[in-house]
Amino acid sequence: MNAFEKSAQVGRELFEINAETLRKITELSAENFKKYIELNQDYMQKLPEVREVSSFVELQREYGEKLWNGMREDLNARGSIIREAVEETGQVVRGVFSDAGEEVADAVEEGADQVREAAAA
Repeated sequence: MNAFEKSAQVGRELFEINAETLRKITELSAENFKKYIELNQDYMQKLPEVREVSSFVELQREYGEKLWNGMREDLNARGSIIREAVEETGQVVRGVFSDAGEEVADAVEEGADQVREAAAA
């Protein structure tokens, strides 16, 4: 594989990683938006049932807890998605440098062989 083909392959792999990451984040966002709407609908259905301040405070506390837990879960899930993408990208980049290192080592070895042959002649 020549340098251009290798470069194109790396570009494709990075594009695929980015596209998959974006797809996962978009799906997660859609799911969480749906959960957020459902949480607010539930809150709005319960609100007319409130007759005293203590009930209102309890309803607010429950809403706040559910909202906070949902946000925390969302951030953890997004962090996992990003972490996975960074690890995959790192593998691709390390592969490029390890391949380049092998090519340099091969070229050095070939050059050393040529010098030995010239010295022997």
